[in-house]
Order: sequence, then C-alpha cells, then structure tokens
Amino acid sequence: MRNEESRSTPVINRPVPRPVTRGPQPATLPMAEPGNTAPLPLELVRRDIAGDRPGVPLMLRIRVLDAVHGTAVSAAVVDIRHRDATTDDEVRGAQVTDTDGYAEFRTVHPGREPGQHAHIIASVHVGGYLAGGRTVTYTGPLYIPEQIAGQVVGGLSPTDDPQPGIGGMLTVVPRDRFDLTAGLLATVITTVGP
Repeated sequence: MRNEESRSTPVINRPVPRPVTRGPQPATLPMAEPGNTAPLPLELVRRDIAGDRPGVPLMLRIRVLDAVHGTAVSAAVVDIRHRDATTDDEVRGAQVTDTDGYAEFRTVHPGREPGQHAHIIASVHVGGYLAGGRTVTYTGPLYIPEQIAGQVVGGLSPTDDPQPGIGGMLTVVPRDRFDLTAGLLATVITTVGP
C-alpha cells in the first residue's frame, strides 16, 4: 500500500518527540559554606583509595563541567569520601581532573547506615594553589541506585531510589552481569558554578 492510498504520514516525516536532555541528569553540587570543608592532606591525592579493603570493587569516574558554559573544568581537585563497606571507617581520596574534566577512583562499594541510601560524598575544589587562585568548594552526595545497592549491601534499606535536590545519582553497571562481586563501574557528570 502506498502513502497516497493510506492517507497517513510516512514514518520518516512524522515528528519524533525528543527528550529535553539525553542521558542521566548531571549531579548539581552547590557551593559549600566557608570553613565547612575538611582539610585535604596531600597524601590523599591518589587513584586507588580502596587499598586492600574487603568489599565489591567500584571504579568511579567523575566528570566536572561548568554549570553555566558546559565546558570541562580542568585542574579541579575532586575529593570523595564514603563509609567503608564492612566497618564504620571512612574511605577517602582525591584526584586532580584532567583537561577533559575527568577524575577516576578505584574504591569499594560504600556501606550505609540502616535505612539510609548508599552514597559517596563528593567535593570539588576549584582554584587554590593547584590552579593559582582562591579555592571555591562545591559539595554534595552521589547516590548508588537502590537496585544495585540492595544486592551488595546488607541490612535495612530504603525501598526506592532517592530523589536528590542536591547531588545526584550515579550510573552504575556491573562488570559481569551474572556476578556483582566481580566489580562495578560507576559514572557521573557533575556541574559546578553559580
């Protein structure tokens, strides 16, 4: 049957609804209160922050973009910390973003308080002695989707994913779809600025 006979619009000419933004929404990190951020010792600047800690390996890749222009923020210090999977200790480390705004970490899946969502606290330090200026810090939580966290971390868990107004959701995929303990890959784009 031809188009003239069917009196319908050909598929190729039909308007296709497009999402306003493609992919996951960027995590918005608001400016931290002055004097409210922990000092960053230089020995924390390292890619491998898991060491020999037990738990599900997690490769975390964070990209930092300017909220106004959408351009990569290079030479920013990304400082992450989260609860250890098996103890109440804190796991912490930092990386300097590359020219494309990326920082990568090797850690373990975070633990959580009973009834709380599993998350990683990210702080992005822009400026400072690494960039030759004054430091401005943006900070907020990055949440692990409950579909993954519920299978990795025991204990009482919330029933659904958080709806963060501050911070954002990590995109997490297992390295092996049949075995979560083989490791997880997590990515997020964060925006900083006014």
